[in-house]
Amino acid sequence: MRRLTAILLAVSLLAGCSSSGLLSIPIINKAQYRDIPKIYRVQKGDTLYNISWAFGLDYKQVAEWNGIGPPYRLEIDQQIRLYPKPSDSKDSKPKPIVLTSLPKQEPRAAATKTTIPAKKATPTPTSAPAPGKWHWPAQGKLVGKFSPKTGNKGIQIAGAEGTPIRATTGGEVVYAGEGLRGYGKLIIIKHSTEYISAYAHNKEILVSEGQAIGSGEQIAVMGQTDTSKPMLHFEIRKGGNPIDPMKFLSQ
Repeated sequence: MRRLTAILLAVSLLAGCSSSGLLSIPIINKAQYRDIPKIYRVQKGDTLYNISWAFGLDYKQVAEWNGIGPPYRLEIDQQIRLYPKPSDSKDSKPKPIVLTSLPKQEPRAAATKTTIPAKKATPTPTSAPAPGKWHWPAQGKLVGKFSPKTGNKGIQIAGAEGTPIRATTGGEVVYAGEGLRGYGKLIIIKHSTEYISAYAHNKEILVSEGQAIGSGEQIAVMGQTDTSKPMLHFEIRKGGNPIDPMKFLSQ
């Protein structure tokens, strides 16, 4: 799969145009309409889920803004609106900035170590389990914790290369690829209409998009794609917003 072009290049090019009325596009860490581009052009390998995830948006909102229904299929070069349609389009027709690459995101790790237990696979649930009932996605050492202050939107688990990566709970694979810079080989699983989990830096992806996954089922092997050492960057999001995985994982 062709990798997306660097957002930093887009930022530097657009920043030089600010004096002529164009907005510069920053690397965003949260969903605020003023911080994200108006339009994103779909690239090969993109899904509605990884686009929404990259910009911190709820995939259901993005689908509604673009009149896209399940199963949310996209076409290459399709322009995806990343903001609500204006209520009065007759009086206001601004030229949107079209972004053709997803923002680079750099998970940050904090220095801490906790032993993580192994879990066995269980059948796919009909809905997301309650907090405290989600399985740990990998064995290893917890070396980074969720921290909105430092921009860490998940947790980092360091371990041996090849360590099994498992689904934290049952769901459907909605993205499997390496099109988002900073995350290497990435898997995104939808557990319900509200909850999504993500697994980054994998050495090998063992599942495909559209595949149903059971809780605790192996989906990848640990690697170090787009990171300096073998580790898993793991996130849980609710309605597009990152939440602390430690509140959901079994203790």
